[in-house]
Amino acid sequence: MPNERRDRLLQMIHEAFADVRLGGGVTLHEATAIDDHASPAERQAARRLDAAERWQDVPDEHIERNSSVFSFLDVEGHRFYAPAYMCWLLRTGHDTASNSTEAAQQAFHPWGVLDGASYRKPHDIYTPAQCRAIAHYLLYVYEVLDEEGCSLVKESLDRYWRQYL
Repeated sequence: MPNERRDRLLQMIHEAFADVRLGGGVTLHEATAIDDHASPAERQAARRLDAAERWQDVPDEHIERNSSVFSFLDVEGHRFYAPAYMCWLLRTGHDTASNSTEAAQQAFHPWGVLDGASYRKPHDIYTPAQCRAIAHYLLYVYEVLDEEGCSLVKESLDRYWRQYL
């Protein structure tokens, strides 16, 4: 049963985020470079490491090695990488040593994403279908993966995302 539910959820995420592209948004390796206080030249070099034009093509290894990116992504980068991290966590569960399992859970704060000097609420960033997919993802993480005592999503569900279930 959990695999059927997981598979339906993966399909829901793929459908909701199917057409999302990064455009000029901050890339995965670029966000890590920002976190490392890289120079503009180093940041550009890091950006070139990310060739995926579709979030579905982001390699799992990149997700596993870049666990602190969500604090350094802009709105476009957040929208682009969020489904990649969600699908990665659904496929791997907590059966990994990567800290990206936490990133894949904490990426959906109720207050939204920093955009310049202010926060944009999730409903201003995501479509209604994307909000529903995120809410169902968080519920799955809480109900299924929390058996291992690893879920960090209950507060986000209770404070914001439950309205989309």
